[in-house]
Amino acid sequence: MKIVTRLQLFFLLMLALCLAGAGLSLWSQRQAQHSVERINLAHQVYDGYLSLSSHTYQLFKQYGDTMLVGDRDFGVEKIQLTRRIRGDIARIRQLIGTEIDLVGEEEIEELEFIGAIEVKIEQLVAALDRVTEATEPGDVASRWGELSRILHDDIDRDFHSMIDTALEEEVREVEETRAEVRQRLVISQVLSIVFAASAAVLCALCLVAINRQVTKPAQRLLNAVRRFSDGDLKHRVALPGTDELAEIGRTFDQMAASIAARTASLSSENAQLDQAVRERTAQLERLLEESRRSDQNRRRMLTDVSHELRTPLTIIQGEADIALRGREKSPDVYRDALVRTREAAAHTARIIDDLLFVARNESGEARLVVTDVDLVELSHDVAATYDRSLELVTDLRHAPIRGDAARIRQAVLVLLDNAHHHGGSNVVLRLDHTPGGYRIAVEDDGPGMSDTEKASAFERFFRGSNAARRYGEGLGLGLPIGLAIAEAHGGTITLQDRSGQGLVASILLPRQPKLRAVS
Repeated sequence: MKIVTRLQLFFLLMLALCLAGAGLSLWSQRQAQHSVERINLAHQVYDGYLSLSSHTYQLFKQYGDTMLVGDRDFGVEKIQLTRRIRGDIARIRQLIGTEIDLVGEEEIEELEFIGAIEVKIEQLVAALDRVTEATEPGDVASRWGELSRILHDDIDRDFHSMIDTALEEEVREVEETRAEVRQRLVISQVLSIVFAASAAVLCALCLVAINRQVTKPAQRLLNAVRRFSDGDLKHRVALPGTDELAEIGRTFDQMAASIAARTASLSSENAQLDQAVRERTAQLERLLEESRRSDQNRRRMLTDVSHELRTPLTIIQGEADIALRGREKSPDVYRDALVRTREAAAHTARIIDDLLFVARNESGEARLVVTDVDLVELSHDVAATYDRSLELVTDLRHAPIRGDAARIRQAVLVLLDNAHHHGGSNVVLRLDHTPGGYRIAVEDDGPGMSDTEKASAFERFFRGSNAARRYGEGLGLGLPIGLAIAEAHGGTITLQDRSGQGLVASILLPRQPKLRAVS
């Protein structure tokens, strides 16, 4: 038998003993907790009966006082005592119900007994009411005799006997529970001694077996290892048996082959290290190329900004020169010059804002004002604002996402402007589901775009042949801005040919966007 198997059997036996001991401890704890709870409940019921007896006798005493000295607010005191008596009965019932849940239906008789006590109290109260509330003229002595009979027979004998019986029952339950606790304690002590003795015997047997089958063979194996490290390759361990230590001894003869295998393994690891170095070098080269492209984008951005700002700045300068040249002019002339200057400045600000958003998106720093957005509501709003005759096609009632409503609206308006200026006369706005989110599509029946123009449509300041021919005021920033907005929301924009004729420009937004940066 293998050493590991022997050890596993030993540990399994020890585990079984530990689990049995733990189970015994847990059982004893639960039984003790059960007994404590039962004793506490019995004490609480006992206290409840004492309180019930006290309040009941106070009520009965009030009846006697009423017969002696008259009413004197007996009605108020009777209501208060009656309420306390009912509270005591309800509390006793609740405690008995808890006892039933704890120990079973054997406590149902107590529930019936408290009902009998309650009936008895009601009968006594009714009898006392008849005696104290009688208004017919008669023998006062007979009323006192009836009251005396109720107090001595029905109360002192019957009711007092019922209360004593209930109290004795609770005392008996406490004594029985304590006897059960003592009996279980004796059983637990005996079982604990048995488990401890079994564990001690098992440990002794295991130590003897380990010394014979593990310690001595291990010492012989250690001696052989020392001699092998000193260069004595001819030494043999010669351990008998089929266990693990014997197998280790036989493995010594294969040490030379093992060393050769280790050398081959080191060579393989060196090759893997070289491959890792080459991959890391390639990764660094890719990072360097990305850095170069980033620098080129920055330079191109500066060129684009310089190019686009030259015209509005020239307009501003020209308007200022005209206003300042020559003699004093009328206020209308100055006002016209300022209006054109303000329009040129606003145009310049829009260009800078759009270019700045595109640049921030390319660097992963797009700034968004994130709120809860319903794309259905947004699409209706855009359609109504842009053109009341624009057809909106959707089957959705709600399309909630988290995003920047103003930027999404800007992206949709970009597609609508492109379709209006460069497409046909029939423009349709659609909103529908996609597997991962939603699609806002703008369809037109215009001439469409070639594959080459689609590939370059998202480059800044690019304008297709149709755009340059039909609409000369565009700057070529619409689609790049729309794409930057979609990408900042974790989506994209696609351009596809429409069935028949035209173009379909779609904004694809995920249902739960992974926003790059927000403010």
